[in-house]
Amino acid sequence: MDASVSRAGLARDEALKALARIRQGYPVSDAIQQAKGLPARDRALMATLVYGVLRHLRYLDAWMKPFVRGDLEPEVQDILRMAFYQMGFLDRVPDYAAVNAAVEQTRARAPRAVGMVNAILRRGQSKKPEQLSLGERYSHPDWIVERWQARYGPRLESILEANNAVPPLTLRVDLDRTSRAEVLEELGNLGIDAEPSPYLPEAIRVRGSLWLEDFEPFRRGWVTVQDESGMLVAWVLDAQPGDEVLDMAAGLGGKALHVLERSGGAVRLTCLDISRPRLRRLEENLSRTGRGDQAAIKEANAVQFGNSHQGSFERIILDAPCSGLGVLRRRVDARWKKQANDLPAFHETQVELLDAAWRACRAGGVIVYSTCSTEPEETEAVVDEVLARRPDLRREDVTPYLPHPDLASFVKNGALSLTPGDLGMDGFYIARLRVKKEAVQ
Repeated sequence: MDASVSRAGLARDEALKALARIRQGYPVSDAIQQAKGLPARDRALMATLVYGVLRHLRYLDAWMKPFVRGDLEPEVQDILRMAFYQMGFLDRVPDYAAVNAAVEQTRARAPRAVGMVNAILRRGQSKKPEQLSLGERYSHPDWIVERWQARYGPRLESILEANNAVPPLTLRVDLDRTSRAEVLEELGNLGIDAEPSPYLPEAIRVRGSLWLEDFEPFRRGWVTVQDESGMLVAWVLDAQPGDEVLDMAAGLGGKALHVLERSGGAVRLTCLDISRPRLRRLEENLSRTGRGDQAAIKEANAVQFGNSHQGSFERIILDAPCSGLGVLRRRVDARWKKQANDLPAFHETQVELLDAAWRACRAGGVIVYSTCSTEPEETEAVVDEVLARRPDLRREDVTPYLPHPDLASFVKNGALSLTPGDLGMDGFYIARLRVKKEAVQ
């Protein structure tokens, strides 16, 4: 057997295992990272298959549905989904190769289903689905399509299409340590297609396949993965040397690290999260970037912490837990996990957190409230509700803090509101609030 064929089969087998892990509840990135021993090219194919199946899941199921009789075993269903995905979306894989690979994979894992898999693929190969609903065509749940239809009208299909586009891997360069030109040169030396962001001086958009663990600037801590929309939080915060800064929901630390980079480590930073595993990842990221001694890390409930540290911080980031409906192009499985009735609970939590941020903020201090969602319940409605009962808190226009004039077109009522695909970025919301000097905690 040709070695390349054998390797491609291995990549498909690892993709099938990753899809099984995801069914068991693994996050997509963790499921993919468990694949070991694959060369870079095969890791790229494996990741493409996994992300592609999840991104186009509903369309793929609609495509195969007319040819399926009865229920399919989950593993057989995933084999079929991978084959239909390759036939529908990967031009570099001939249809016959996708069919043959699926049949051989079935022969090894579910021999009794070989004839059925072969028949389904042969019949479906030349009969792409027609007369699909928008939700089926763009692989979104109907409740999201209906909600966005009411809000976006004629823009809806472009937003759904943006969610299904393969996003670039976006790198944030630590300009305190190196230059963007140097990182671009290293990417070029590896033959990886990349370009500087036109909107942020520290951002690089990588179009080629890059496995971060093999990239020396990442290992040195010179670059971090973050979408450009998320990078804007540190710009809007505009922390100054000596500021006491609080990141109330630090997660893996992307925004906290950016604050340190922009200030040259000259702020006094406290990072909170309620999850010990996330904090361990944050500690690893701080260590990788050589900033392990520049932040205090605390496992804490952010509401309780904020309420018990009244007036302690000049700058506060509240990147609130949310539905994530602005970043579906990256979190490809999230669209299948969220429900409309999740939004009221997120809203309640977000209001409680923003109230706690107000308590923790000093008179004259700044709170940046952000979410990777564009839903009104999680954005404007949260800010409006807290402002209505906190007369010493006011909005500030984010426009003066944005790094590029084109971003101003997406500022509404003083806040930045990007829908998926705007300027090639994720959907995101950022509001800047200031506690008045005469604040009474």
